[in-house]
Amino acid sequence: MDLLWLIGEGFLVKSIASFDDTITRIPVITHLTKTYKGRIAFSVGTLLALTAILLIAIFFSGIINLFPYSRQLTAGLIFILAVLLYFDLFLTAESRYESKILSQESSHKLLKITWMGFVVSFITLIDDSFVLLPLFLRDHLSNFYSVIGVYLAALAQIVLVIYFGESLKKIKHKKELAAGSLVLLSILVVTGVV
Repeated sequence: MDLLWLIGEGFLVKSIASFDDTITRIPVITHLTKTYKGRIAFSVGTLLALTAILLIAIFFSGIINLFPYSRQLTAGLIFILAVLLYFDLFLTAESRYESKILSQESSHKLLKITWMGFVVSFITLIDDSFVLLPLFLRDHLSNFYSVIGVYLAALAQIVLVIYFGESLKKIKHKKELAAGSLVLLSILVVTGVV
């Protein structure tokens, strides 16, 4: 496969997977951080959480690859996730954890903010491990280039949250957009485009 396609594919899948998470983290970042240094520390925690999520996705892709029709199974999991997201069945559990984190007293220490970035991001990204599965149903070299795309998308989302967080909060129909994107991704997976 073309190198740029693999990187673009990783970028696209991560962007779709984390659309709702990006919007969710904006109030958390605003609450915990007052400076750009704090937001960068939070973002480092986000990247560490993403690394953990990618390892989980790689592990599950190894299991799914053992089954016949692994692409259809993966597309089905993504579609189920879209339904759960649309009916707020998954986000309700996430927001309970976030409210516990937000109720803790925040410190201006960068290490603590990094830790909070990891915890909040890991909780909100755990569902992404299923969405990222299609990227790991191929050979290892393709996986590597897709992971580059995933990290590029994560960095782009971090920049958007840091510099345009207030504008992003005003987006309407976030839930519908996120669920619709996941349905589209499941179709792309089952048809073999992704």
